Amino acid sequence: MKFTSIPEAYSSFNSPLIYEFDSEQEAKDLLVEITDLTTNEVIGRKRLYAATVGNIDIAPYVRRRAVAHLPENVASCGLVEIGSQIKVRVTIDGTASSSRTFIAAKVAPETHYTLLTHQLLQRTMARDEFDLIAYFAMPDAVVEVVVEATGKERESITIEAAGGHRCIAVTAATFDEATEELRVKIVIDGEIASTIDYEIKPNLNGARRIAWINREHSPEIYTFPLRKAVLIEATRKRIATIWGKEAAEVEHHNELKLLSAYEPERQIEALQEIVASPKVWLIKGGEVQNIDLRTDRLFHTLNEGMGIVELDIRSAEEGATL
Repeated sequence: MKFTSIPEAYSSFNSPLIYEFDSEQEAKDLLVEITDLTTNEVIGRKRLYAATVGNIDIAPYVRRRAVAHLPENVASCGLVEIGSQIKVRVTIDGTASSSRTFIAAKVAPETHYTLLTHQLLQRTMARDEFDLIAYFAMPDAVVEVVVEATGKERESITIEAAGGHRCIAVTAATFDEATEELRVKIVIDGEIASTIDYEIKPNLNGARRIAWINREHSPEIYTFPLRKAVLIEATRKRIATIWGKEAAEVEHHNELKLLSAYEPERQIEALQEIVASPKVWLIKGGEVQNIDLRTDRLFHTLNEGMGIVELDIRSAEEGATL
């Protein structure tokens, strides 16, 4: 028994992961096992009947194991687990393949580093909230994330990160209460590769912070500053002329209609990926809550490259409030 072809390391498990083999003997039944090498658990088994040469796609088994998720809560800056990569080994009839780490994102084999976000890199969040920044770096890269805080005092911390498909949580709660700005620098092999800037300020009363998984299979978080019902109560006649009869609808229990800020087209396009996300969450401070989308598309308007997105959400947890 030998493997004649296996996928490249850091291939995406959201594409086929084909293992080809040759039993080098007469046809017989073969047992295939896929093992998660982090836990040493067998995550998939398949029996091949009367096989001599053949192949198996292990991607469905890996996807079931590496489910996209957010940390349950974030209290400080640091590396967090989001289900973005998994190290496995395939065994056929007792013969083991080389181990491979597979990731969620689809990156070109020659990619040394890439930031896995589609939103603008100038952002806003409240002091008790957090953001998630995903990236890919080759496993041999030296990765550091420097978080600099500005307020009455200047502070900074350096997070020793790692290669692969990784995610960093960022929050002003790590620093002095008077922090007004954060600057996050992702440093690859001693050079600054990406910079993300944050203004730290309280949210409007009706604001809701929403998280989703983008097309790079990485988390994004955005604060929708307005609830549509609040606007309706404040300026019902004016909103009705803009949004039509639907604007007069009242929110149902545990359901909200949210409006984005007036954003550039790039940000609008990033927000539209919410409808394709396998999961969507509401972020309350440092806590995460499951929610559902009420529609399969986002209503948006664009004018001279700027626009607004409307999003309908409801609680996915019985008794939970939005």
